[in-house]
Amino acid sequence: MSNNNEQQIQQQLTRLHFQQKQLQTQLAENNSRMQHILRRVWQLNDTTQKRIANDLHDGVGQVLTALVNELTAIDNSDPQLQRALALAELALKDTRHISRLLRPPVLDDLGLHAALSWLVRQITESCPTLNISLVIAADLQLADELQIMVFRICQEALNNVVKYAQATQAQVAIKQDREGLKLIITDNGIGFELDEQSQKGVGLCSMQDRAASFGGRCLIEAAAAQGCKISIMIPHEQTSRERGQND
Repeated sequence: MSNNNEQQIQQQLTRLHFQQKQLQTQLAENNSRMQHILRRVWQLNDTTQKRIANDLHDGVGQVLTALVNELTAIDNSDPQLQRALALAELALKDTRHISRLLRPPVLDDLGLHAALSWLVRQITESCPTLNISLVIAADLQLADELQIMVFRICQEALNNVVKYAQATQAQVAIKQDREGLKLIITDNGIGFELDEQSQKGVGLCSMQDRAASFGGRCLIEAAAAQGCKISIMIPHEQTSRERGQND
């Protein structure tokens, strides 16, 4: 009788172990599908932004350029004409600025380091009280999709610093080692209480979703009067796979 009970228990344990393995496999497959869906969403978003940026540059931008040239060619000191020319020049400048923010050409032409340097210059020109240091490993090699992800996260994080942090110092540090890609963004601003409501903000959620689309994680550390630290970690297998696909 005892042997029968032991056999039944062993059989039940074997079935439970098999079911656990099945659940683990299903969970891994679901996670992989979710990553694929998230990445596809961000790809479509970035593709749309690039198309809008090109449309602004090639469409509205060219029309405004032609208008500025026409107004400039008119030999007229009429104050109303001069105001019209000033407005046309301002509209052209704003259109070009928005186009670059949507998708800076330097990101496609010269890569991540140049794009982040451009972003830092743009931000510090509009906010001279903020000093941003950029620390990027010299041997950093990332596929196009990862470069776009890193740029967008930095863009979102630094815009938040300008809008809310009241900081005077910020740093962006990027490196790649055997564990994977590490991106850390810090500031010395007023910080905030990290509660459930704050973590549901669109900016923070977008950064977390972008990291998750590559199987990574986004850790946010913040407290009142203690600044903020955003840490992004993308595992090595994801960075090496993306680089291989890009070669």
